[in-house]
Amino acid sequence: MDNYLYELKGKVYLNITNKCGNRCEFCIRSNSDSLVGYDMRLAREPDFDDMKEAISAYGKKFGEAVFCGYGEPTYNFATLVKTARYLKASGVKVRLNTNGQGRLINDRDIVPELADCVDEVSVSLNEADRGAYQNLCHPKFGMFAHDEVLDFAKSCKEAGISTRFTVVDIIPNDSIRRCRKLASGMGIPLIVRRHIADNESYK
Repeated sequence: MDNYLYELKGKVYLNITNKCGNRCEFCIRSNSDSLVGYDMRLAREPDFDDMKEAISAYGKKFGEAVFCGYGEPTYNFATLVKTARYLKASGVKVRLNTNGQGRLINDRDIVPELADCVDEVSVSLNEADRGAYQNLCHPKFGMFAHDEVLDFAKSCKEAGISTRFTVVDIIPNDSIRRCRKLASGMGIPLIVRRHIADNESYK
């Protein structure tokens, strides 16, 4: 049975796709199909009814839900939006963890819809310039994907969504410093995430 919902460190995460246009050097997907005991590979992407069923089966109240699975959530955008609206109507805070390329993926501006149903967007930045990002994340959309990541985050902030950048701590210290400077110049906070290579160590 596909795991569309999983719990990690007291938070509820929603796994709605395995598709991703990046092939990041540090991605945990390259290590295992599982995460803290959950099989994260999906035989089928969920629709809204699947997500409602998974949320109901979870059977516990929760205050925050994070769209973050073994893929880029905006690849299954219709399910993301419908589920986020459903959760928001129940008083649940909604966060989207994304690579920031959802407008390229969906070939349209998705920010207005996100502003309607998402409280917080966490955008993976990971490098401060096009070339370094290309070498680290290998984006499907090529050299200018990094420009889109920045513009997407800017648009989310302007739309009133609480927005932050993240980087992983395995990149060089100089890269982290440059990312901090870039984020600061945009008025967007930056979080340095600890990289965990062993999937089961997330416990």
